[in-house]
Amino acid sequence: MIFEIFNEDWAQMFSSLEGIMWFLIFYLIFLIIMAIFLKLAINIFSSARHIEFGQVFITSFIITIIYALTFLFLGGWLAWLIVLIAAWLIISGRHHVGFLGAILVTVIAFILYIIVAIILGILLGITLIVLPF
Repeated sequence: MIFEIFNEDWAQMFSSLEGIMWFLIFYLIFLIIMAIFLKLAINIFSSARHIEFGQVFITSFIITIIYALTFLFLGGWLAWLIVLIAAWLIISGRHHVGFLGAILVTVIAFILYIIVAIILGILLGITLIVLPF
């Protein structure tokens, strides 16, 4: 079968049209949220170029495509390592912040996401993120 080379969870998600549509809706929402936090983090660097939302959205799109393709065939720590290094290279190349700057941008964007998720969770009275500590 053609799905034997793919990660089985991904293959089952695309088994129906409804599954594909839900995936695309969640993907678009995730992409917009990722672009917002990435733009906020990139704006911290004064030397950064291409900081308009459209450019950051394209960067987020490229990163998520690499993420999806990597996790389609691989899993575990190796896939995370490949995706993170690729994301840092893409951010440093597209926005001219350097490799260490790209790592810092990623960390800042993640911390901003956690802070916003905690604040929204408190305001709405629900749990949006569960921290391991």
